[in-house]
Amino acid sequence: MKKRIMSLVLTAPLLFAITTVLAAGENIVFNIQGFQKYAVENSRQVTLDDLEIKTMESALEDAKKDAEFQQSPSSNLEMLNNGIKKEVSPLEAEANLEYAKRAKQENIESLKLDVYKAALDKLLIEKELNLEKAKLDILNEKYSMAEARYREGRITENDLNDVKYAVDTKKIDVQRVEKSLKTSDLELKRLLSLELDDETIKIEEELKLSKWKGINLETVIKDAIEANIEIYKKTEDLKAKEKTMEITEKYYGDGNSTYNGNKSSLELARIELEDAKISLEVEIRNKYNDLLTSKDNVELASKWQDIQKKKLKNVELKFENGLVSKEALLNEKEKYLDAEYQTFTAIHDFNILKAEFEALCK
Repeated sequence: MKKRIMSLVLTAPLLFAITTVLAAGENIVFNIQGFQKYAVENSRQVTLDDLEIKTMESALEDAKKDAEFQQSPSSNLEMLNNGIKKEVSPLEAEANLEYAKRAKQENIESLKLDVYKAALDKLLIEKELNLEKAKLDILNEKYSMAEARYREGRITENDLNDVKYAVDTKKIDVQRVEKSLKTSDLELKRLLSLELDDETIKIEEELKLSKWKGINLETVIKDAIEANIEIYKKTEDLKAKEKTMEITEKYYGDGNSTYNGNKSSLELARIELEDAKISLEVEIRNKYNDLLTSKDNVELASKWQDIQKKKLKNVELKFENGLVSKEALLNEKEKYLDAEYQTFTAIHDFNILKAEFEALCK
């Protein structure tokens, strides 16, 4: 009996709720699906792909015309070339056209994935900025407490300076993350083909864990191999090489240079196709294993956050009853904030891996 492996649902990974653009002062506000739609509508690559499709359509028409009008052959080589022109060239042209159409869709999905990943990166950086600002607030409180202790003669000036140094260092951390946030805005604008100005991009989404359900990995791999655009190209190339060899055998035998050359090309096409299938399967299995690990990381981070939350509540209660100091409470709060951010990081990493896995399996 085939083993069913628990994983994620292979539904559209990048789909979210409503796709409307919202006006909010000078800010650019979308949900993630809205950003994806906007990116596709303004993609220069889509225009290039449409031109490529038209080029391949013209090439197919030319191949069909060339197949109908041929000169009378006077040698085996000319008969071979006529056969290739009649039976192989149209097949290759049809495959090239289909590949161009699939490549357009592939590029669209790749752009959507890039937008999705960039949006999640920005959401995580926003969480990091919230964390660093909250830590700065905690340090400012500690500094105020240290100043009071210093005035009372309970700590030395060096002790006070140590706390001040921690505050100044944290301010630098806040500035660093603010710069990262601006960089993430620029990356989204690049993907959206927008001007790289100072306008802020706001994402109308929360950083939440993507749904996880069961799949049959073997079925997923089989379907992915059948749908993969590069494997399609190599499959069609093999068909063309097989047809070329079939025609070659009518005019040449083993030992002839033309025969041997076409035979070699055929065998190479077979090897390349099998290698591509194996490489894709390995990539899918590796990505799936990464997903399993990432899922475990989310669960561990969530459990640790729950533990830190309970500890914080316990310390808060003790503080209210005068059993622990304010500094002990602030330390516990900082631990909880770190645990919360680690959960967001784990969710971010899992969601991106899941989206990459789904894109790989389409």
